[in-house]
Amino acid sequence: MDAVIIFEQILKHFFEEKKIQDFEDKLMLNGSRIKNLKSYILISTICGTFLMLLALIISFNIIKTNVQIIPLIALAGFFTPFFIIYLFEDLLFEYKKRQKEELLSDLLLEASVFCDESSMEQTIKKIANQDFDLLSSDFNRANNEIKNGASIDTALIRIKELNKSRIYSRVIDLFLQGYQSGAKISDTLKETAEDLLETKAILKERQAVMIVTKYTLLLSAGIIVPAVLGSIVGLVSGLNFYSMGEIGLGLSIELRKSLFEMAILGTNLYIIEYSLLSSFFLALQEGNKKNFWIYTLFLTPCSIIVFTITKTL
Repeated sequence: MDAVIIFEQILKHFFEEKKIQDFEDKLMLNGSRIKNLKSYILISTICGTFLMLLALIISFNIIKTNVQIIPLIALAGFFTPFFIIYLFEDLLFEYKKRQKEELLSDLLLEASVFCDESSMEQTIKKIANQDFDLLSSDFNRANNEIKNGASIDTALIRIKELNKSRIYSRVIDLFLQGYQSGAKISDTLKETAEDLLETKAILKERQAVMIVTKYTLLLSAGIIVPAVLGSIVGLVSGLNFYSMGEIGLGLSIELRKSLFEMAILGTNLYIIEYSLLSSFFLALQEGNKKNFWIYTLFLTPCSIIVFTITKTL
């Protein structure tokens, strides 16, 4: 527990309180078993300790030279769960946010039917009881906050703060404007719903056009390019230039061997770089830069494995 307290103090020192609160809000919206920063550190520390010991055992059995890098491998193993768990929770939050944005047009059309005849408190309660999955959960939370004494403005603004979505915030602002002005907003809700449906249709068309580019990048970065380079390296290795004498190249056997090994290292670095660049462009294409880590974690090991296999064929 002392380690958890130390890590908690370190994180609070380096990160603003608002960012820590935002992370805990994401855990709450995700319905995660990790409830707060302390439990996140505790679970990450336990998993990290296990991975560190596993990395030490594997490293000692595999690495016979350069033993100085073993502590670095163990340290990387310890901190990996901190990164993976945070990334998972962050991406899950983004996924659920997009699901909510998909349902907003349906919610607006439904709310436009009864919002003018009901008070805002009744409107929130009715939406909470409708079958809008994650959206209903948000309004149910707001309804409970109102029952516990919070104002309607505060409860609605809390939905905006938790979800951090421009589209969702726009919808909540419509409810706030209707509540504060007392004006009828059914027509405005319908118009906004139609705008959202048109935007959704345009995005689907764009995604259909871009899907070819996406899978071309995935195949080339993960399979095609590593396979071609691996085949070339395997072919050159099969010619066995090391055993040939001086063939007019002006290089000794040892120098040629060293040069060839450097070329293989450079090829590995190129494959990794290509995977990283492809991951970046794929994430940029989808409008979610956080997906860079997902594509990187998939493409980089996949490309190295394909290169290694084709090199030995």
